[in-house]
Amino acid sequence: MDPHSLAAPPNPLGYPTPFWFIELFKVLGFSLHVAPMNLWYAGTIVAVLLGAFGRGHAKTVGNHIARALPFALAFGINFGVIPLLFMQVAYYQYFYPATVLMAWPWFMVFWIVMVGYFCVYLYHLATENRGPARFGRYAGWLSAGAFVVVGFVFANALSLTSAPGRWWGIFRGANVAGGATGLAINWGDPTLVPRWLFMFSLAVLTTAVFIKLDAAYLTRRSDDDYRLYASRFAFAMYSVGLLMFIGVGSWYIFGTRAFAFPRAMANPVMRVIFPLTMISPGAPWLLLLIGVKSRARLWAGLAGIAQFGVIALNAVSRQWLQNVELGHYTDLAAKPVDLQLSALIVFLVLFVIGVGLIVWMLSKAIEANRRAAA
Repeated sequence: MDPHSLAAPPNPLGYPTPFWFIELFKVLGFSLHVAPMNLWYAGTIVAVLLGAFGRGHAKTVGNHIARALPFALAFGINFGVIPLLFMQVAYYQYFYPATVLMAWPWFMVFWIVMVGYFCVYLYHLATENRGPARFGRYAGWLSAGAFVVVGFVFANALSLTSAPGRWWGIFRGANVAGGATGLAINWGDPTLVPRWLFMFSLAVLTTAVFIKLDAAYLTRRSDDDYRLYASRFAFAMYSVGLLMFIGVGSWYIFGTRAFAFPRAMANPVMRVIFPLTMISPGAPWLLLLIGVKSRARLWAGLAGIAQFGVIALNAVSRQWLQNVELGHYTDLAAKPVDLQLSALIVFLVLFVIGVGLIVWMLSKAIEANRRAAA
């Protein structure tokens, strides 16, 4: 069956805002979402492992991650609304059919996140001796598993969105009397597993940088021994994550998307962005290395900024690749625009206010920690 006939019909009203604006905020929103999301994607596993098997400073590292997880979840979930909103605006013809095929796993994401969110609080309370230790450990393992499953479901949904050519074969294997069961998983797609693991490797990198930031800005000044240990731990963890990033990223791009690199090199903009994306983790790695030997907080802050750059560059490259994949079926940028200025202004105002509030809350948390450490 022709994949074009399986896509939803185009909206005759067109886009409510120019396509470049949709792409800009989809990438920006995704970057803001991924930064805290990475902490609960890989950080929860690290926190639980260190809490169960770590000793001394290692256990403290795990407890500090656990302390930040409730906030990371809140920020990550709220920022996740932005890319999902713009995904539905511009990619609805492909996003909705893909998620209908896997309706039950997609619907369950909400409940799995809620269970993980609840368990994260229980685990955090247990690390502070404000709850049953054994029950808290079980909750920690449950939350870590829940977030890994959520990551897999999202990787499945996004890989299926970009592969309309696979829909008919998946539907034929997951229907009853012509009705989709909603239980399809895109197992046959060679990009699914490396994409999932690639996002996990990026989460490992971000968690390592967080450990350094936490030691620099949210740890008492008197805890110099811990700060030195955390710096070394962060650098070692980032080095491991970097090897994962290189290995899985090479598998994903050169093993399953061999067309991507040559096509990127033919595009003047991507000729710069694509190679930068590949080498970008080298900047935080170098800054963390310098930070091991220097007690200055500057290196931690620079590493945090550099890591956000790594996330943003990966978001841009991934968005370009998604557009190339869907370009076989439609020209997303060619659809008409029916500008809805009033809604656009409200969105921008609320977005600025929301980001401002988050920055203010983070600054207050750092200020409170400095007062406690004085």
